[in-house]
Amino acid sequence: MVKQNIALEQQKIIKRLELIKNLISLEEEDEIASQVLKLQTLPINDAIKNIMAHLQKKAFGKAILAIEIFINQHQQISFYIDPEIEAIRFEAKTLETKIQQLSDEKAELEKIIHEFGVRHNKELGELLLKILQYRKEQHKDTPLGEEAEKDYEDFYTNYESTKDQQIAPLTADEQRELKEKYRKASKLCHPDVIDEEQNEEAHKIFTELNTAYERNDLQRVSEILEQLQQGKTFTSKSDITNEKVSLQVELERLRNLLNELTKEIAVIKTSETFEKITNIKDWDDYFTNTKQQLQEQLSQLEDGRK
Repeated sequence: MVKQNIALEQQKIIKRLELIKNLISLEEEDEIASQVLKLQTLPINDAIKNIMAHLQKKAFGKAILAIEIFINQHQQISFYIDPEIEAIRFEAKTLETKIQQLSDEKAELEKIIHEFGVRHNKELGELLLKILQYRKEQHKDTPLGEEAEKDYEDFYTNYESTKDQQIAPLTADEQRELKEKYRKASKLCHPDVIDEEQNEEAHKIFTELNTAYERNDLQRVSEILEQLQQGKTFTSKSDITNEKVSLQVELERLRNLLNELTKEIAVIKTSETFEKITNIKDWDDYFTNTKQQLQEQLSQLEDGRK
């Protein structure tokens, strides 16, 4: 397994170097710089660093010579890598990227719903509880009594669980920074694509990241991102699996996960709650007007008890 991983990385380096050599022949200088950046993401040795130094100095003749020497030396000792495995792995990586994108989209939708719910309970919760309390008493021992009791209990439970939650106010620039940092951090620890041995640890970090994101906790999201960038690196299952059958199983798992996420996002977008929120043009106006209406409704109920 270790030898196969080394061989795979070696093959990637050789292919990247061959591409660079062809780009030099085609005089595609901008593309050469892009490929050098990609080469830096691979495990490189002194010989590769020497080639990169030539390329950075635009000493292309020396670079081609060094590339040919490296390829000739290492192709002789390389292991055979099944091209179908590489193709399956590439498809898996593509699916992982799509899953992360959809997961980020789902998190954003859930964040909007959560933020609206917290503000709704904060500004309207007490009024609604009083109204529901009056209705419960009004319909007691009537056919509507059971429904009124349930409405009160359901709302009370939700209200108690969220009334103390805080959503930090952020400027537009801070909101953009929060979203950008969340997505970078999510990509580094998303448990749906992390290898099983690291999954539990990744899940804990991902859960904390999502909680911080929901609360607009820019500082905590920034801290988690920094820890991920400087600390332990999580590995996706497709990166460490070299058996064709195992990769095919992983590919099918990723396809199913992608379909599930697509359906979950569709359910959220078509939900009554989300459609209501998206139809509200100005949250401030909505809560001001709704609060006034509820106060009038409560006054009528109170007058009816006198």
